[in-house]
Amino acid sequence: MLKFLVYDDGKPAAAWALRNAHLIGSDGSTMRGDIRFEQGQILCEKREAGSMALALQYPVDELGEMTLQTCLLPDQDQPYLLSLEIARHRLMLLYTKLEDWGLMELDADHPLSKRADNARQLFIEALCLQREHPQESEGMARQCLNVALDSSEELALAHSELLLNRRKSTGALPQTPIGCGVSSDFQPGKQRQGLAGNFDFVQLPLCWKQLAPEEGEYRWQSTDDWTAWTDKQKLSVVGGPLLSFDPSALPDWLYIWEHDYDTVRDLVYEHVERVVSRYHESVDQWLVVSGLHVNRHFCFNFEQLMDLTRMTTLLVRKLAPDSRTLIELRQPFGEYYGNNPRSIPPMMYSDLITQSGIPFDALALRLLMGQALPGQFTRDLMQVSLLLDQYAVFGKPVHLTIAVPSEPVTEMMIALEAGQQPIDPDSGQWRRPWSPQVQAHWMEAVFQIALARPFVESVAWDQLIDHPQIELPLSGLTSESAQTKPALRRIINFRRNLLSSADTLHIEADGDKEPAAETSPTPPPALP
Repeated sequence: MLKFLVYDDGKPAAAWALRNAHLIGSDGSTMRGDIRFEQGQILCEKREAGSMALALQYPVDELGEMTLQTCLLPDQDQPYLLSLEIARHRLMLLYTKLEDWGLMELDADHPLSKRADNARQLFIEALCLQREHPQESEGMARQCLNVALDSSEELALAHSELLLNRRKSTGALPQTPIGCGVSSDFQPGKQRQGLAGNFDFVQLPLCWKQLAPEEGEYRWQSTDDWTAWTDKQKLSVVGGPLLSFDPSALPDWLYIWEHDYDTVRDLVYEHVERVVSRYHESVDQWLVVSGLHVNRHFCFNFEQLMDLTRMTTLLVRKLAPDSRTLIELRQPFGEYYGNNPRSIPPMMYSDLITQSGIPFDALALRLLMGQALPGQFTRDLMQVSLLLDQYAVFGKPVHLTIAVPSEPVTEMMIALEAGQQPIDPDSGQWRRPWSPQVQAHWMEAVFQIALARPFVESVAWDQLIDHPQIELPLSGLTSESAQTKPALRRIINFRRNLLSSADTLHIEADGDKEPAAETSPTPPPALP
């Protein structure tokens, strides 16, 4: 068992919300175990052998509140100090990436070197005070974490800027790097005004629930209109997902067969065949399956999940041989695995579909943040950077879909499942509570980090416009009344500068240069 002392305002905590709390094993995957708070301590009991780390949502002064983790720790009778162990992990991560990215030889006067040294000194002081003066150690550890986390984000952005400029200068940018998702049945006229000329591709939903709300009866009109428009505009289209077992994507009538795998398999085959046959001339890339590895709703076994993945991919390749096939991973940090023994960790699933010879062309990662639902709790920029680097090992291009809200998502906005108790809407925040300005800063930073990776083929914002059926409320680039948010202007100018011949990145808005604090790819500590 692991025990962690937690403090609140310099005193042992009387209560502690265990938001997004989970255990992580030595392979980086989530471990199964029990986590609870008792008498000022967090107690962690694992159900598997080996060292483990604790991850949970944790406040970091002015930098926000994000899911952070400790290092791998052995069991011991004495409790660890949570703030010190989280600071230890972040400091270790900072120095590891400085070495991995060849930046250890920075001058001692370089700001990043000074901040790293400051964080190390604070950690040493906190470590020395841990046994005799835990409250003072807590304060030092929090200061260390604040400096180390801020420095690691700066490092992630500085490294990505170097890589992106190199990718630009060598002509290695993808042909269609930046796209946006749309709603197939909500105000198409307003959406199309923001798409034409500003994005390289459209991510068009082909939701089974919307296409066939009644068994055997398909409603093609809205999707037909979209494909006719994209053909006319000569916009590339990513269509799908063709198969997802998320309740928002699955027709209600299919639940009759949820325990009959053979019937479900036949119905999936028929559905995929009808959709691909109809749109194979308009869709350039197919999101074939999405989130099957999470396996949260239809309780199929491992072999059945792999069979569905293989069958649908082969069918799309047969019907649309000139198109590319993508397999999408949802909740890519993999927290879900600790609570669902029928699921498959995302890295394991990626390895399995790669090694099993399934003929797909690229991996797609879906990374939404800012909602207190599984997989959507807030993470920092270094974690996003490391997540992407993990998928380089598979030798497949990566397509990334991202989004965060422009306002905090409240409990009333979260779609609760039938019978579920009201939930805490606190999903964390990045530097400041979510706002249009924070959304724009986060978007720009993650676009830069992603497109700096040579294996990242494209990045798409999840939705152009807010609408009632949106998965992440308030995450559109325009409001429901089509009022433009700052993120849309930034993404347009980011794309313009990305495709320009300039050697360095700079951001402009509405034809005028923004103030210096806005032009830097590194978000300032105090956002407007």
